[in-house]
Amino acid sequence: MYGNVTIDEMFPRAEVVMRPPLPVLKTNSVYEQIAQRAAEKSMELSTEHMAVIDFVLDFYEHCDDCENARALADMMHDEFFPQGGRKYLYRLFPDGPLSTIHHLADLPSLSSQNDKSFGTSF
Repeated sequence: MYGNVTIDEMFPRAEVVMRPPLPVLKTNSVYEQIAQRAAEKSMELSTEHMAVIDFVLDFYEHCDDCENARALADMMHDEFFPQGGRKYLYRLFPDGPLSTIHHLADLPSLSSQNDKSFGTSF
């Protein structure tokens, strides 16, 4: 049926995908930019704010597929659950934790970050 075709010819092994190195985001220039953008929004960043921002920056430094807003929001809820989870995060960032942090740190927008049909922002 298959003749002289080998299994390797029928199902070739995938070649190694070379990915660019993950970014290093926790630098002085990034923190200066965060402070500047927070000042523009009249936000005063506390150590609690910075802990959440550091969590998101760590996420981006260790994630090579970081486009799922729901997954990041769920991870943030789990990480900050002892402080109150989503309620705690929204108390710190009333305009939405992901939207605000992505704006402050100039991170790329996530898929499904804003859902205009329901008026929500994750």
